[in-house]
Amino acid sequence: MANLSIRRLDEETVRRLKVRAEREGVSLEETVRRVLRSAVVDEEPLGGLIRRIVGKGLDLELAQRELDAPIDFASDDYLPDR
Repeated sequence: MANLSIRRLDEETVRRLKVRAEREGVSLEETVRRVLRSAVVDEEPLGGLIRRIVGKGLDLELAQRELDAPIDFASDDYLPDR
């Protein structure tokens, strides 16, 4: 494993890293490792992934839907047998 020293890091950044480390229950060093690791990982948004797989467009022909007639709850056909 390599070692890395970071100079001239402003105090506000260090404070925020410490808060994050405490919130996550890990050391400041581990928090910095996680931040750096996530910064170099190619995370493609789901939309970009779909566009890359499907292309710029996809035309789908959908079957025509048939609508049922509305139910008349007051009709004699609907009333339960007594």
